[in-house]
Amino acid sequence: MRKDILKKQNGITLIVLMITIVVLLILASVTIRNIDTGTDIRNYNYMCADIELLKSKIINYYNEKAQITNNKKAQLPITGTAFNAKTRLEGQASSRDNDNYYQIDITKLYNITLNYGGGTLENEDVYIINEQSFEIYYLKGAKYENTTYHTKKQ
Repeated sequence: MRKDILKKQNGITLIVLMITIVVLLILASVTIRNIDTGTDIRNYNYMCADIELLKSKIINYYNEKAQITNNKKAQLPITGTAFNAKTRLEGQASSRDNDNYYQIDITKLYNITLNYGGGTLENEDVYIINEQSFEIYYLKGAKYENTTYHTKKQ
């Protein structure tokens, strides 16, 4: 009689419990991996949006300064001295760039809010511009598809 009572009791076996835990761990790892990929895409898109915004604001600034001074060679909203950043840009520099890059002075531009930048040149958390091509780069870069991009993909 005692054997009949034990056989009729239902419950979860240890094997079923272990299989359930393994399946949950696999699902959790896939979800975490996809969240990381989503973050990379988001950061890259934020950087691209910042570059587009800076381009339009810098063109406006440049044209405004040219009209005020009646000078065809107007000023750019930059700070500091020129430096060579081609090695830091990992081959993403435009072929039209010369070796003179400057940090963009965000404070000289109106109504601008960026997702990145605002740090210092030492920690590379700044946007830079080439004086010849007017190409804009984020010196720190945004990682996407296992590559660090400093400007929009061509």
